[in-house]
Amino acid sequence: MKLFRRIFLVALVVGVVSGCYMPMDFKADLRITPDGNYNFQYQGMLVHVPLLEKIAKNELSRDDLNKNVAAVERDLRRDRNFTEVAYLDNAAFRVRYKKVGNILQQRTFNFVRQNARLLTISQHPDGTIRIVGDKPNTEIADDLAERGLVMRGTLRIQTEGQVVKHNATEVMQAVAPVYVWTIEGHRKPSPRLILTARPR
Repeated sequence: MKLFRRIFLVALVVGVVSGCYMPMDFKADLRITPDGNYNFQYQGMLVHVPLLEKIAKNELSRDDLNKNVAAVERDLRRDRNFTEVAYLDNAAFRVRYKKVGNILQQRTFNFVRQNARLLTISQHPDGTIRIVGDKPNTEIADDLAERGLVMRGTLRIQTEGQVVKHNATEVMQAVAPVYVWTIEGHRKPSPRLILTARPR
């Protein structure tokens, strides 16, 4: 239980820095065209930090835990683009998510949402579309990693648009190149890709 209390103290700060959810063991795919059409899919785990806090403080009966889990599930399912939400253990939920839209019309897209952003797609006045990932700061993430809570997964972005700047781990050449980020911990910079938009 001391271990969980320690995780709680660290994770509480992560919640302030990075929102209510932390991604783990995930695969995320984004297909985006220069005229703004996008298809984003996420499959993996989301850890709900406020629930982790309550578990770590050992303040929940079994009934209270069930009620809190149900509340988190309702929170996620408010976004109908979640096609699966299943509770695992220790505030971790297995999820599937799919969102299709046009960023030139929508202007900004945040996953999971604005106050818990793990990935943001946005259009800018300079005529670019920017995709940016998020993560906890190094000190907090180091402490979490020591206790087995590690951001681990893969992000792939496919586009035939003109890419101005990126920091992908790998680029797979195809008719529409695929930019790949292999995320193992938090030491590398957050994913970032900028492409030139083509107004409709």
